[in-house]
Amino acid sequence: MPKKKQRPSLSAELRQAIERSGLSRYGIWQQTGIDQGSLSKFMDGERGLSIESIDKIAELLGLHICTADAERNRPKGRR
Repeated sequence: MPKKKQRPSLSAELRQAIERSGLSRYGIWQQTGIDQGSLSKFMDGERGLSIESIDKIAELLGLHICTADAERNRPKGRR
């Protein structure tokens, strides 16, 4: 039986989204109020973020969560 491919953690995906956004930690702080030190520690994998901080970042970056099944079943032209 083939092994199921392991998906990155939600934290890892959030880190990637932040990096891809091109926003600096200072810019994120200005727009969300999330402490730059806390954000730096999160980005370095040293600590997590509160759900409130995650909500603020998701709002800023226009992120949403969908299940892997929903992604697989989405029509090809909409990915």
